[in-house]
Amino acid sequence: MTRRILDFVFLLVFVWACMIFGLWVIDSVIVPLQLPGVTNDTIIAIVKVGVSATMVLIWLWLWREIVKRMFWHTLRTQ
Repeated sequence: MTRRILDFVFLLVFVWACMIFGLWVIDSVIVPLQLPGVTNDTIIAIVKVGVSATMVLIWLWLWREIVKRMFWHTLRTQ
């Protein structure tokens, strides 16, 4: 029982820490990003959205993998 609670707490802490770190990266790195030689604002905006979306998808994939491993580990131990 305690192991399940710790796993759940670990998952929540990981998700929140990654979310806060990701928002910080988007705010401090991606938003002020300027591409040298590109003067079209639309292309720069598309690149910013693409990089941010890739970060979010990686975050969701990591979350999914952690939950799957925790789920199958719980089923095997019971």
